[in-house]
Amino acid sequence: MKSIKYLIFPILALLCSCEDAANDYRYPSVVTDFASLIIDAEGQPEQLSLDNGHTYPMSFTEEYRESHSSQLAYRPDTVYRVISIYELRADSVAYVYSIGKVESIVPSPLRKGEELLRDPSYLQSCWLSGGYLNMVIELKALNDMHRIGFVDTTPESMQGKEFTFYHDANGDIESYRRKLYASIPLAPFTGVLQQGDTLRFVINTYDEGLIQREFVL
Repeated sequence: MKSIKYLIFPILALLCSCEDAANDYRYPSVVTDFASLIIDAEGQPEQLSLDNGHTYPMSFTEEYRESHSSQLAYRPDTVYRVISIYELRADSVAYVYSIGKVESIVPSPLRKGEELLRDPSYLQSCWLSGGYLNMVIELKALNDMHRIGFVDTTPESMQGKEFTFYHDANGDIESYRRKLYASIPLAPFTGVLQQGDTLRFVINTYDEGLIQREFVL
């Protein structure tokens, strides 16, 4: 099933703010956002498209290039869903200090005989923006791969769509909380979802059990 995948959790290196009084250092004014990273025909990052509709030419900072040079390989003419820490300067360029992958998965129904697994997790946040249903989920994991995805569980009588978080801990030990950044693209459902429809997200959580979040389009 294409909407389910095995996932190894990457650690997103976020910046920490330090102030060097001797050099009168001031940490730049940065923003953390979900965004779309646009890659040009040569495989180079060209633009950062924000969910608010604004798109900016972008550049990685020298510090990021030096520490992540082995990771700066992209497929030409591709758009990546990312979480980015960036600064907008006076030249209207987005200077990226850190960037991490956001899992972008199109939900589909389970095939006949497949089981909907919903091992618990924590839902930190869930919101609509930029044509995506976005979420930050925390999973308890040690070092094994978890099988995650989104399943289309829409009831026949529903005016809209319902997506359920599929989570198979795959026998992993419940240890550290690790963040999963995910976005469900809504473009594939353009012909199905109409203005005023309900978009529902369902997830099994440690603290509240099975919960749902609803949005009106």
